[in-house]
Amino acid sequence: MSKKRNFEKPAVILSICALVCGMIHIFCEFYPFEYKGEGGIDYLGQAIVWVLFVKLLLYGTLVLYIIFAIVATVFAIKTIRAKGTRKKGILSLILAWICGLVVAGLIIANVLIDHNNKKNIQVEVTEVTLTTDYDGEQALRIEIELYNGSKTTITYLSSVYDEVTQNGEELSHAVLPEDLDDDDPDIKPLDPGESVTIVKGYELEYPDEPVNILCRSFDGKFVYVDEEFEIEN
Repeated sequence: MSKKRNFEKPAVILSICALVCGMIHIFCEFYPFEYKGEGGIDYLGQAIVWVLFVKLLLYGTLVLYIIFAIVATVFAIKTIRAKGTRKKGILSLILAWICGLVVAGLIIANVLIDHNNKKNIQVEVTEVTLTTDYDGEQALRIEIELYNGSKTTITYLSSVYDEVTQNGEELSHAVLPEDLDDDDPDIKPLDPGESVTIVKGYELEYPDEPVNILCRSFDGKFVYVDEEFEIEN
């Protein structure tokens, strides 16, 4: 180090390195390199190696970005304190953390959008009846209607966690005869404004006692249905 320490040059260089690593990380995050080699079990090992390489690139650039950004910040602060180099110090800080701010903004935006989408989903239990399963055994049949009031495409399977209990015990699923004829409405994509009816079957031991049906988001923040229903014959 010379007697007159020059902090602005390493501050700018390190901030540019941080910017480059951050941009590479963001690109890999949103546009991952897909394996497009030959298919089949013989190429499974190559696909795994490719995935490991992409993960290494993804996390490696993230670690390098954080390291460069922190070190660049130290030099940038020293540059800001020095006379005549304040502008370069501020520029270095901006370059060092702009990718972090972009990622933070995207994360916050995704959280808000996800919260709003879940809030606008509507779930209603329309029918709880006694029936028989595919083997002729007594079973419970439940109809659930899902309305997509959000601004994105959803499916029942990815949006709603359901649980049916009786006397505090969760009921096991049963196969109904109509299950063999449906087209998997659980995974049917629903555009905004569309709805779908889901039919579920459960094994039943006490047909004269009510059942509690819980439908909520997977994170538990939104409970759409949590009621006790009498079984209709």
